[in-house]
Amino acid sequence: MKPTNLTEQESLQIIQQMVDKAKGNVGDDAIFYLLWGWLVLIASILHFTLNYLGNPHFWAVWPVLMTAGGIASGIIGARKAKKQPTKGYIDKLMGYLWGGFVITLFIVLIQARLIGWNYAYAIMISLYGLATFISGGVLNFKPLIYGGITAWILSIISFYVPMNWVVLLVGLSMITSYLIPGYLLKNKYHG
Repeated sequence: MKPTNLTEQESLQIIQQMVDKAKGNVGDDAIFYLLWGWLVLIASILHFTLNYLGNPHFWAVWPVLMTAGGIASGIIGARKAKKQPTKGYIDKLMGYLWGGFVITLFIVLIQARLIGWNYAYAIMISLYGLATFISGGVLNFKPLIYGGITAWILSIISFYVPMNWVVLLVGLSMITSYLIPGYLLKNKYHG
């Protein structure tokens, strides 16, 4: 097979097409921001409301809704993998980022009894900020970057407010770092 000599312009065009395709694939991931944003927001509001009303099982909304989210994410991810069996560099990078996020989140959850739930939630908000900030940088998508920064600010505030209010800050962090950027990402790539 004879090597093809490409002009500089043709090479740049091919690279740009690859980057655009990868960004489009990541644009499909808006569903995950929306799914998890809504689930965590709903869990936060239910937690706050049930606790306020004196229900001793206020915490149960978390394992129920997060398990449902995990199952839904698995199904969505499997369907996406069938449609696009090969992954580009950006897809792999995002996979490692969010995989690492989930593992770190589990570590914080497992240790929450030792550090206290108030601090665990504050750390989780900070992790939301980290993951969305990096995602925004990789995608060059400012709403995710700003959402990450907002989550970090809410995380700092979370260390200084009573636990009942921290869960509402978790919900607010979902609005700013997942839902708003998720809808904007969906609209950007899928009109």
